[in-house]
Amino acid sequence: MRPPDGTTTRGHAFPKHVWIDVTGSSTSRSPGLLLEWRRTPSGWEALCVYASGGGNRRWSLTEAWVRAEHVSPAT
Repeated sequence: MRPPDGTTTRGHAFPKHVWIDVTGSSTSRSPGLLLEWRRTPSGWEALCVYASGGGNRRWSLTEAWVRAEHVSPAT
């Protein structure tokens, strides 16, 4: 997922439902909300809030800057 056009170094976005996959495994993706974009020397990052857990694990919420390649739109 790429940041919106016209964003220079930082950009606010309307909250969007996304999938977060920080492990690289499509089976462990977590539902989340994308709140904001920022550009860093290593590339774009998205400020996201996402849930993880379920099954045998307790649910937890995380707010973090996530590299753009770990964020995909929810369809």
